[in-house]
Amino acid sequence: MIRAWWAVFALLATAGAGPPSSLPVPPIPPAHPPTDQSAPVPDRDAQAPSEAAEGPRVGVRDFRVRRFNQGLGYVPGSQFETSEEKRPIQTPGLAVQVPLR
Repeated sequence: MIRAWWAVFALLATAGAGPPSSLPVPPIPPAHPPTDQSAPVPDRDAQAPSEAAEGPRVGVRDFRVRRFNQGLGYVPGSQFETSEEKRPIQTPGLAVQVPLR
């Protein structure tokens, strides 16, 4: 029991002896804010896209993922390749695009 109290005392003593946590000083707003700039507003002349979505579209696609900057410690110009990336011809897949209204 005495060991437990000494452990609690040691824990509190080491936690209390740490440096105080100080927060940075927040920026002080200017006394006179600039009045010559207007706030951003949405574009009132914006129009909807001219291409109307007619219906779902289905197409054949190659879904090979192109990853960039995957050197991760390899020699310059080389990168890790998964077994899927090592295949010369990828298995094609179907891409289905359904417009939402």
